[in-house]
Amino acid sequence: MDIAVMTGFLAGLGGKVVERWLSLLTLPGCLFVTAAWVASALGQSHATDRNHLADTVSGWYEGAQDTRPGTLGAIAAGLIVLAALAGLTARLTGQVVMLLWFARWPGSLGRHMRDVEQRVSDYYQIDLEMLWPRLWLVLAPHVRKELRAVITAVESATIVGAWGLGYLVLGCWWWPAAVIGVVVLCAGWVLARQHTVELAALVESAVDVGLRPVARSLGITPPSAASPAEVGLQLAPVLHKRLAATAPPATPAPQRWQAPSGPPVRRRGAASGGP
Repeated sequence: MDIAVMTGFLAGLGGKVVERWLSLLTLPGCLFVTAAWVASALGQSHATDRNHLADTVSGWYEGAQDTRPGTLGAIAAGLIVLAALAGLTARLTGQVVMLLWFARWPGSLGRHMRDVEQRVSDYYQIDLEMLWPRLWLVLAPHVRKELRAVITAVESATIVGAWGLGYLVLGCWWWPAAVIGVVVLCAGWVLARQHTVELAALVESAVDVGLRPVARSLGITPPSAASPAEVGLQLAPVLHKRLAATAPPATPAPQRWQAPSGPPVRRRGAASGGP
């Protein structure tokens, strides 16, 4: 491959990576860092005082005029690093938000997936958790792409909820941030619920269309007239690594030796008793 073409390819790839990194981490983080700076400048006492904010910005701008360019560059780089750290924190917090939203209590988002697990268990007599890894291997590429897109959408919604929690915490120093946090948290919840319903429908549909291909890939060819439950029952021993045939009868335990019944036997050479 020509060096110029390779260099251009790497440059384009690097640009895409930087663009994705900026969109996922830095841009929302910059908004949060800006909100934190406004919170520190206004506080609760001047929470909605625009004149006070304008005076603060003017004072900062005048002070920046006398600052060396290298110092300003270092400050800008530090702000970008803070924004990236805030983005990473939001992504990690999103995992916690997902655990909270999908926890096993009534009304949680996890209810939709639990309903799918129950329906699959009742209809196919099979465990969805054991079936899913094998099912994923036989799904068509476009189906897996669709599932990945929905899963990514659910994760993104939980990250939105994590940002909402961050703004709620920031509201302890500047109450408008708490209002923003409530709005963002509710938006994340609505998005997560919408995408979770879509994910549950896709997972159930994948089981419906992929159960027999999974069986064939494992060397099981159920008859065309077999019911869904019969197909699931044929798959269950393979998924759970159990033998389908009945176990051989247990070998009877050896009986304990007992002395023969009857009159006692006189030992040879023993003196006979008597008068």
